[in-house]
Amino acid sequence: MKSLLLSIATVALVATTTSNAAVLVYGGGTETGSRFNPGAGAILYMNCSTAIDGTGLQTQLVLDSAIVGIRRIVSSSALTDVGIKIYAAEMTYDGTNFGRGANYEIYSSDSLGAGTASLTQLVDTGAVSGVTLNLETVSNAGSGGWWMGVEFTGANAANVANGWRVVNVQTTGSSINGFGMFNYQASGAFDAFYTLGASPTPSRFMVNVNGTLSGSAVPEPGKAAFLTLSLMGLIFRRRRTV
Repeated sequence: MKSLLLSIATVALVATTTSNAAVLVYGGGTETGSRFNPGAGAILYMNCSTAIDGTGLQTQLVLDSAIVGIRRIVSSSALTDVGIKIYAAEMTYDGTNFGRGANYEIYSSDSLGAGTASLTQLVDTGAVSGVTLNLETVSNAGSGGWWMGVEFTGANAANVANGWRVVNVQTTGSSINGFGMFNYQASGAFDAFYTLGASPTPSRFMVNVNGTLSGSAVPEPGKAAFLTLSLMGLIFRRRRTV
């Protein structure tokens, strides 16, 4: 009987877990004429949020894939090559300040390739596996937030011929018009929020994120006990009728 009751409790808990097929949870926004490169060793972070239902069933984002737009400008009739790393990170909030929690590198390449024409290059992470982010759900009711990051690498990391493309307000999801940076000017720290000029100057970066909202809502003790007793009653009634 003990093992049976444990199984019932497990079933009740699993029933409160939900997930949906991966969809676009953040992205869009028209390109501006700006780009930004924070320099070698620094990571830029765009704040991203998506609507959640507030039931406790959507407290996490299971990341599926992401695309970032890197603006590349021709210099001396050729693109300046550079490496790139893309990150997804948990967002923290202490009631006053936003911070960076668990940080995952989800893409890395030593080269964005050659070319002879300026372009906004779409860098696709491809399928991402094993990355689940706890969403920041306190600062803005009804929204869950996280960070997407870009770091330029290699000998040309600080060359401003390459930069993360700046866009106007997104069309899917929501964000603050500002960004975070880790190790800016070799600070060794994470800080937010920076802007590219006095408001309302666009200070958002080009990124599309696909993922699945998930989570679990544990029943309140009274409700869990009631559910267990109800199931037990069904079992006992069934035994009496056998």
